[in-house]
Amino acid sequence: MIIAITGAGALELRDADNFRDFKIVVERVNADQTFIAQALAGVARLDPDGKHAWVAQAALKRWQGREQSAQWIASFDKMVASVRKFGWIDDASEAVRGHIEVAPH
Repeated sequence: MIIAITGAGALELRDADNFRDFKIVVERVNADQTFIAQALAGVARLDPDGKHAWVAQAALKRWQGREQSAQWIASFDKMVASVRKFGWIDDASEAVRGHIEVAPH
């Protein structure tokens, strides 16, 4: 599952049924943390390290106002349970940690 931040700063959910590879891909070359944080506003918060973001599970389950299917939610919940042991779930905010990949210079 990929949350793509387009060069214009729009968010797109790609490969949504791939529950083995969760990441955030920034397509803008040389994107800074301000650009990334603004693009993710309302969906995720940027980690202080700038290399990760904490994505709200609720935002993924109801991506851009559309409820995911019950089967998708069950698979997503299974993914969340499997990565909890790595510390990639923030129980307080119900967010999942995603690595950020920025387009090269």
